Amino acid sequence: MSDHISLTLWAADLSRPLAGPGDWLANLETVAQEAKAEGSALLVAPEYVSEQWLTYAGPDIAPTEEAAAMASAGEALIPGIQQIAADVGIDILAGTWPIADADGRHRNAAYFFFADGSNPVIQRKLCPTPAERSPEAWHIASCSDLQLFDWQGLTAAMVTCLDIELPALSARLAAEAPDLDLILCASMTEKRSGYNRVFGCAKARAVELMTTVAVVGVIGATPLGTPRPNTSGAAVYIPCEPELGFDGRFAEIGPFDGGDPQDPLGPRLHAKDIPVGAIRRLRQSQPEVWPGAWTDRGVTVSRRDGSVADIAHFPKRA
Repeated sequence: MSDHISLTLWAADLSRPLAGPGDWLANLETVAQEAKAEGSALLVAPEYVSEQWLTYAGPDIAPTEEAAAMASAGEALIPGIQQIAADVGIDILAGTWPIADADGRHRNAAYFFFADGSNPVIQRKLCPTPAERSPEAWHIASCSDLQLFDWQGLTAAMVTCLDIELPALSARLAAEAPDLDLILCASMTEKRSGYNRVFGCAKARAVELMTTVAVVGVIGATPLGTPRPNTSGAAVYIPCEPELGFDGRFAEIGPFDGGDPQDPLGPRLHAKDIPVGAIRRLRQSQPEVWPGAWTDRGVTVSRRDGSVADIAHFPKRA
């Protein structure tokens, strides 16, 4: 395992229409080449980069048809994305888009491509938002399987947007993946409230799991019939330990409501030399106060009459 890794997080700007799939692949290749030149081993794109693909699907597409259109566009783009990863020599988490499953439902899937041509890792989002689930729009279904996979000798997972906000998932990972080195979180948030929820919870997960969390979202208003605004940024969070700089913010840009008119691609964060080795050693030894995979076993919660707050009774330390 490397002691340090470098990542590029691409906060893709959806406000620029595309004439066709070649435009998007050209943008991806440009960012991949930049990331490689900066020394990154991985390029990470955001959730629902596919919404930009709807700008070449035609102006009359209905919301209920959009998931199928994005799924079809994504399937057609897979060979091109894999070719870019191979040609540039960089692994690519190409963002997320709907995928048509055998049960006839669409799910929101993140795709991780390897430069060496290995089969991609495909991770479906566990908990879609109410807007995603709406039968009046994309009607995205949930998923119940979270995969761990090896990357650069690290144990990694892809946890998409709302999934990073779920404390129960964090507790499950603490118990079942004590070697988790890296969480990659692609997101899409309309307002700053959503941005702060996702990024704030990503930082919390880094503390709770004593791990690295890289998070990135789309920005800009997708130019469809009704423009759809997005606010986000990019960040890498690590545990808040004295040895790691105290505040847990390894690298952070944003939030952005829109992009730079001089740069049609959207902001990029090149996070260099993330100290994953030092974090693993802390996790295996003695951080400042981290209790490890703490559980609520033995805890009771009682309620007193009146205005007194709930009181949790914790077991004594051995």
